[in-house]
Amino acid sequence: MPTVLITGGAVRLGRAIVLHMAGRGYDIALHYGTSKESAEQTANEARELGIRCETYCADFTDFNSITSLMDRVSADFSSIELLVNSAANFIQENLEETSDRELLDTININLMAPFILMREYKKKVNSGLIINILDERILRKVSTFGAYSVSKYALAHLTELSAVDWGETVRVNGIAPGLILPPAGSSDEYLVKNASNIPTKTHGSVSDILRGLDYLLDSPFVNGEILFIDGGESKKR
Repeated sequence: MPTVLITGGAVRLGRAIVLHMAGRGYDIALHYGTSKESAEQTANEARELGIRCETYCADFTDFNSITSLMDRVSADFSSIELLVNSAANFIQENLEETSDRELLDTININLMAPFILMREYKKKVNSGLIINILDERILRKVSTFGAYSVSKYALAHLTELSAVDWGETVRVNGIAPGLILPPAGSSDEYLVKNASNIPTKTHGSVSDILRGLDYLLDSPFVNGEILFIDGGESKKR
């Protein structure tokens, strides 16, 4: 079976990607940061679909932990056909409200960890695919998501840069979701309230992201693309 490493796979969108890829017959290397119980629950659900799923804890604010993650996964699986960088530090703060610690953690988790994992993945595979989960805000100037937006913008540039450099052996693409999930701790009322800001006047669902994921998986000539799944919100700039 092919294998996928999914970061941030314990909860929310990462969890949905784990279960979707398990349904496609992929063995799963599920990374999590602090959500051990949720990671094991997600892994057990994935295993019920008849695939192998191993969990890996790694602190993405620690560079050594990031590098060792790829080594650990490579030791357990003979090959890794796909890397999905889904883990993210989502903070909603203006630039002047962002502390040094929050800034550093956000850059490390949202940019440095994917950078290091992509680099180490490229060293270990003869051919493969990387999909980075971005955000539609990379095309808009949303000051209330300062550090988060900066980190995702940089990851988008890395996505395109690596696609050009590595395209012969490793395709690299991104998915930029819009109004899909409410912030952690918020209810679906957040989605209903904010749908009026979307050109379609609706919010999306996780299934929209999974269909985009399938498209990138099944389209071998697509490389260096960022797929916006946002109802057109990113065009309001």
